[in-house]
Amino acid sequence: MKQMKQWLMVAAVVALCGTMTGCKGNAQRPVNGMFEGPIGKGTPPEAVLDATKKMAVTDERLETVMEDKASGVAVYSLLNCSDEVSSEGYGMLIAKGDVPTAMPQIRHGRMPRARYDAATGDLWIIGSDVDGTGINVERPYLLRFDGDSHAAIVSEVDPYEIQQAMSKALTYTIEGQDITFYAEGKELAKATNKMEDMGGFMDDAIYIGEQIAYSIDGPLTVHVTPGVNFVVGKVLHYEDMPTISATVTINDNGSVTLSDFKAEP
Repeated sequence: MKQMKQWLMVAAVVALCGTMTGCKGNAQRPVNGMFEGPIGKGTPPEAVLDATKKMAVTDERLETVMEDKASGVAVYSLLNCSDEVSSEGYGMLIAKGDVPTAMPQIRHGRMPRARYDAATGDLWIIGSDVDGTGINVERPYLLRFDGDSHAAIVSEVDPYEIQQAMSKALTYTIEGQDITFYAEGKELAKATNKMEDMGGFMDDAIYIGEQIAYSIDGPLTVHVTPGVNFVVGKVLHYEDMPTISATVTINDNGSVTLSDFKAEP
């Protein structure tokens, strides 16, 4: 009789786990973040500070990022300080009419983008905090012009803030080699791991942070691609992983709110 009761208790637990997401194996787990804290913007090299002191839009070291002729607003990136000295990805020049504003502190990286909204007076610039093989971490800047047409940064988003906001919303489950992603508890996308020589998933299998990009053709939208962590070592792999996007709202206190989560193929 005692063995029968024990067997019935085990059967009940198994049945319960089949209907609840809280049991191990089916539980929705939060994604992990690569950044342990704000990464900051870094410090522009002295050569960039010197190069941008008296810079004009006709400087041959500049590359046009955006030019809104109707509004008279243009954005340029500093490619190099001289033939021998790199800008290390730092330095931008913003012009409204014939008034230039140097922004040596903005790291534009390899693929800067900008958009000016004449109706609101908002100038969005997408710079890069980290870029390299398999890594692309961008930072959005919101600028506005004063009465004298000088530009100033009024807000920006550290990648850590986006990582933390995404980590609160994104969860995942793993069944065999299938990974299912959820945003705020709602299923977004599924992916199947096809890597056969990585020794299986780590317990903390999904991380975000190395792939954070933005689009500014409409509302500020972030695009985050999760990476898979295998037991062979903490090197994230992105094969067949979906990209998850969300609309970003920058609050008055500098924090961010994410909404309208979507999965991209």
